[in-house]
Amino acid sequence: MTESSVNWPLNIDFTAAIQNPQVCFRDRMLQQSQVMKNLRGRVTLWSGNFATVYKLFDQESNWAVRCFTRVPQVDVQKRYAAISDHLMQHQLPYLVDFEFIEQGILVKGEWFPALKMAWVEGVELDRYIGEHVNDPEALMVLNHQLRQLKQDLREVGIAHGDLQHGNIMVTAQGHLKLVDYDGMYVPALKGKPPVEIGHPNYQLPERSLSDFNEAVDDFSFDVISLSLNALAQQPALWDSFHEDNKNLIFRQDDFKQPEASPVFQSIAQINDPETQILYAQLVRRCSSEISSGILSAVDRGQMIPVRLATWLSQSIDLPKTSQLQMSKWSIGSLFAIVVLGLGIFALVQDRETFQPVLVKLPDLTEVLAANPLQPVQMTREQLLKAYKDGKRDFSNVNLSGVVLSGAMLKGINLSNSLLIGTSLVSANLNHADLSGAVLTDANLIGVDLTDANLNDANLKNARLREAKLIDASLLRANLSNAKLSYALLQNAQLMKANLTNADLSRADLRSADLVMANLQDANLLQANLQETNLTAANLTAATLESAKLLLADLNSADLSQTNLSRANLSSADLSAANLVDTKLEGANLNYADFSDARVGHIPAVEDASFTNVQNLSDQAKDYLCRISSGAFTDRKPTRDSLGCR
Repeated sequence: MTESSVNWPLNIDFTAAIQNPQVCFRDRMLQQSQVMKNLRGRVTLWSGNFATVYKLFDQESNWAVRCFTRVPQVDVQKRYAAISDHLMQHQLPYLVDFEFIEQGILVKGEWFPALKMAWVEGVELDRYIGEHVNDPEALMVLNHQLRQLKQDLREVGIAHGDLQHGNIMVTAQGHLKLVDYDGMYVPALKGKPPVEIGHPNYQLPERSLSDFNEAVDDFSFDVISLSLNALAQQPALWDSFHEDNKNLIFRQDDFKQPEASPVFQSIAQINDPETQILYAQLVRRCSSEISSGILSAVDRGQMIPVRLATWLSQSIDLPKTSQLQMSKWSIGSLFAIVVLGLGIFALVQDRETFQPVLVKLPDLTEVLAANPLQPVQMTREQLLKAYKDGKRDFSNVNLSGVVLSGAMLKGINLSNSLLIGTSLVSANLNHADLSGAVLTDANLIGVDLTDANLNDANLKNARLREAKLIDASLLRANLSNAKLSYALLQNAQLMKANLTNADLSRADLRSADLVMANLQDANLLQANLQETNLTAANLTAATLESAKLLLADLNSADLSQTNLSRANLSSADLSAANLVDTKLEGANLNYADFSDARVGHIPAVEDASFTNVQNLSDQAKDYLCRISSGAFTDRKPTRDSLGCR
């Protein structure tokens, strides 16, 4: 491999060489392939900071060939070998196969290294967002996928190193794929500097070559996640702040001065709790970087958002000391900078002497405990150690993204805490207090939340398959899009809970309280709702096919467009219920109470049984008899059970 930059090929040289694959490649597959060209017959290429990418193909396969446009580091082959070995041990669906070829491409009679990768068919992240910017559901699904990607990478010790719009592809099936592994971190590279420090519009301004570990993608993920949340709420931000092939909505200057950034200011006005949590988290990350040095300019108190500065001035009693050279005119230049893990410091600038004075303020944990402005960040190790030592009150902590699978946390108090994307698979949180907690996108598969308090908790998109929620209280909880298949919810309190689009297939909800709950579009296939209270619940367009609703209370429930095919509603209370456009094919409605129920436009009623129904109006009976008549012999049982003439 040539190491002299004097003779290193230019883009034009690689492009000229690659037009003759049989000559320029030693790899047999590449020799037999063709290079992709545009309609004018010119070679199609994609240029980045370190390489130019060409697409080659044959009848069966497509490859991306990366030709280095700079002299690679001397250990580049070892780096790619270490990355390849780690990826082979941890097969993740987001990553593609690659091969580093030292004698990869022949240019002007000399061999140069190249990288051969499987070609990813899809669109870059920014293009996908641009195409779906007015579809908030698509953006939130994408955000959920990215959070899962973050968690999956972290669990196997991988960081991409240059997470940005051009390196995240969305396939036609909606799956995420990562490309460009030049800056990737794997455990075998610990202690080595990275090849690059990433796209500036997705990295902290202070990121350096010493920042290279499994957490190096965290800031980039925060930037993308906040962008998606904000765009889902306010699509106009795209036209205002997006620049083609440069960013989503943030630029690095925004991270340097969040308080002066128009995009940060716009997002601060969005009235959405989750967006505001992500906003505060990103501002905090930016501020913690800024605070690593002493600022000397006048009026740099504006470095902190006004809300934080106001809170500090009202909440913290500064010690009286002769070191403070303050006049009545210097109050306005007081400012504070949050330093995570070290405490809070305020820098006071005297307008007359221009002498900055450093004032140490109370410990961060103590201040936040007394004035809960933002949840305190905790690691898995810190939490488990404190719990083992007997501590149970962890309200207002931030455990987002932390892996707590299998943890024993009985009786823990996590009220009002952040657990966004947290993994609690098979954890024991029996009798835990999670009221007001944010558990969006959390992995709670198999978790034990028996008798837990989840009132007002946000569990949007949470995975609760096979979770144990017996006797749990989930009043007003947000469980929209949550996955609750096979979950145990006997006697659970779900009054006014939001379960729109939730998957409750085969869940056990016996005797649960779902009064006024929103179950619109929910999947309750084969769910057990025996003796469940669904008074005034919204079940519009829900799927209750083959569900058990014996003795269920559906008084005043909205069952319009609901699928009740083959459901067992024997002795159910359907008084004042809305059964317009409801599918009743094969349903068991024996002894059900139809007092004041609205029945009409039933699309399917064959094989339904109405034996001994109570209080069915003559009008409703005549309608059901009419739609069950005709040439269909299998409708006779329905007519017989209704007593049709």
